[in-house]
Amino acid sequence: MRIAVRYYSRGGSTEKAARAIAREAGERAETIDKPLDRRVDLLFIGSGIYKGHIDSHVKDFIESLSPDKVGKAVFFSTAMMGGGKSDEEVRKLLEKKGIPMDTRTFHCHGQFLFFHRGHPDRKDLLDAEIFAKKIIRK
Repeated sequence: MRIAVRYYSRGGSTEKAARAIAREAGERAETIDKPLDRRVDLLFIGSGIYKGHIDSHVKDFIESLSPDKVGKAVFFSTAMMGGGKSDEEVRKLLEKKGIPMDTRTFHCHGQFLFFHRGHPDRKDLLDAEIFAKKIIRK
């Protein structure tokens, strides 16, 4: 199975989750600045959640995707508070592109200022790896 991991992270929390997922996938976590140069069966897309929404850079990345390059997408995120409606936001953007999104998503706390210091922590990152394993292994 060909897998790619792409993410956007302002403070580093989503990057940590992306690296944990990529470790399990046997791939490198890359920022969304790196376009897909090959077709992948599974694309993990990560974003921090800001005021309940994904970052506009992630929206632009999804807009750049082509259904002939991505078999299925999986969304993961970090946030100071809940993920808001980010899952549905990502799903709608992907559907417009003709790319299916797995119903399983991963969310954990991210550190913001003095909130959730140390997150994602060791348990969060282990949970991210377990999540990736379940997705990859079905």
